[in-house]
Amino acid sequence: MRWAGEVVRRSENCTIRLLVFRDGGSGAARQSVINAFKELGVDGENIERFGMVALDLPPTADLVKVHKLLNHGVAREWWDREEGCITAQWPPTSVG
Repeated sequence: MRWAGEVVRRSENCTIRLLVFRDGGSGAARQSVINAFKELGVDGENIERFGMVALDLPPTADLVKVHKLLNHGVAREWWDREEGCITAQWPPTSVG
């Protein structure tokens, strides 16, 4: 088991983890989540072992649209989310 001991240098990126429920958390469902967020300038990693996706949100991504999509997916029960590492820019203040 590996654990992080300390932060060497802070990034301006945020990390959001999604537990994917849609289609039983299948590989195709996880990849479709990554693809949807990629259109908003967000990279993602498929974590097959846990049926999860980890999203890496750079400060250049449209955080308002990302936040709306995250909330939409939670409301539709496609996924649940956890904020792993966030910055002062998260959550965006202009979400409407």
